[in-house]
Amino acid sequence: MKIPFLLMTALLGQATGLAAQEASAPRKVATKRVAFAQSCFWTGEMKLGQIEGVMRTEAGFFKGREVTLVEYAPEQVSLEDLARRASQAGVADRIHLDAETQPPPAGVSNGAPLDKSYRPAPSDDQKKQIEGTPFSRLRLTPEQATKVNAFAREDPVKALQWLTPAQREQIKVGR
Repeated sequence: MKIPFLLMTALLGQATGLAAQEASAPRKVATKRVAFAQSCFWTGEMKLGQIEGVMRTEAGFFKGREVTLVEYAPEQVSLEDLARRASQAGVADRIHLDAETQPPPAGVSNGAPLDKSYRPAPSDDQKKQIEGTPFSRLRLTPEQATKVNAFAREDPVKALQWLTPAQREQIKVGR
């Protein structure tokens, strides 16, 4: 338990000079949604959250499968690029688009359109990569939670970039 904390403390020092993504005034961005089916939505949330242009992720169920619901900013990442990168990360067995999104991108198996049968996973199945880390003590916006969850285990310095200075201070003080 002390080793991850010591590592986090050391990484905090490195992140101090990095620009923070301010949570207090998030910029409103037009988003679209898509769901990617895969064998483990915890991995899906982590890998998809690492993609620039992905704003929010949510673990859920659709048509009997685990899926990661993604809200993405089309001006930052095209559906085709998102699907390609999801496929490369191994989290795109099938893609489920909103009914108005056409045509489906090439290279990923197209599933049934998203509809009201989609169900979010229970709250204790959301953002599992944050669990057990110093980040779990923080109040995070949904956007911050997506990005911190994406990087908390693989690149904690990058996760720290999504925190406000006050949040980084909370982690320092919470030793």
